[in-house]
Amino acid sequence: MKKYFFDLRTMAVVAGLMFLLIHGELVLGQEANNTDSKSDAALELRDQNLLRTGEKKKRFERRKMKVLGNIRKRRALLNNFESCIKSANSYEDIKSCKNRNKERMEALHAERKEMRGKMREKRERRRNEMN
Repeated sequence: MKKYFFDLRTMAVVAGLMFLLIHGELVLGQEANNTDSKSDAALELRDQNLLRTGEKKKRFERRKMKVLGNIRKRRALLNNFESCIKSANSYEDIKSCKNRNKERMEALHAERKEMRGKMREKRERRRNEMN
């Protein structure tokens, strides 16, 4: 038969929790005294985050417009190729349409490859500056 309602472990846990609660109030009370400097730092950090968010949105919109532009270019090439094929009367005409389309697509791919190379160089320069 138990003499006490709680055992020793339960009482130790309760005492520990009470200590943390009391100590937590002291820490919170200390933080309340320094609100001016911390609130200024928090506002500055929030402003920086808002600027970064704005920059990210602008970058996203620029990237979106580039992708849409690339789609329009490819669609225009395909439409030209389709109209060329539709107007072809012989195998030689189809062959010339294919060759012309191939040249135009290769030019588009070369342009995009050059742009990717420039972006890669720019990214490497930024990484080197940060390190």
